[in-house]
Amino acid sequence: MLSQNQKENLKEQKAILKLQKREERFMYYGIYESYCANKNNIKKLDYMKLNPQQHFLFKRVLHGLNAYSKEEIIKMHPQKKKRIIKVWRKGQNVINEWKQIVCNKRFNNFLYITFGDKSPMIKDLLNVPVTEIDPSYINRVSLKDLGIKYEDVILKFIDAGLLPKNFLSLK
Repeated sequence: MLSQNQKENLKEQKAILKLQKREERFMYYGIYESYCANKNNIKKLDYMKLNPQQHFLFKRVLHGLNAYSKEEIIKMHPQKKKRIIKVWRKGQNVINEWKQIVCNKRFNNFLYITFGDKSPMIKDLLNVPVTEIDPSYINRVSLKDLGIKYEDVILKFIDAGLLPKNFLSLK
C-alpha cells in the first residue's frame, strides 16, 4: 500500500508530465509563444466554457458573416460587413497556412521513419523547411484529423492578432 506522501508525489509527477506533454504539443503546433503569453489564463481555456462574448468573437473570426442571422446581416452597415469579411478571410488564411505546416511536419516525420535519411532524394525533401507553404493551395484536411482543437485555434488567433490579447479574461 502507498503512503499519503507517495500518493502526493505520484500526483505531482502526473501533473508535471501532463504539463510537459501540453507544452510539447503546443511547440509542435507552433502556438507555444501564445501559450506562454496566456499561461495564467490557460487553465480557464475550454471551448465549452467560453462566456457568450468570447464565444461570439471566436465564431465571428472563424465563420465570418455566418455567425449572424440573415436579419442582422441585412441591418448591418456595409463597412462593418467588409471588416467582418476581411477578418474572416485572414482567419481562414491563418488556419490554411497552419494546416499546411502541420501536414508538412507529419509528412517529414513519415518520410524519416519510413525511408530514413540515407537517400539523397529523401534528404533533399527533409531539408525543405516545414514553413514553406503555397498560399494558393487550400488544405482540405480537417482540424480534427490533424489533432487541432478549438482551444488551439483560439491561441493561434490570439497570436495572429485576430482575437484580442485579453480574450481569455473577457467578461
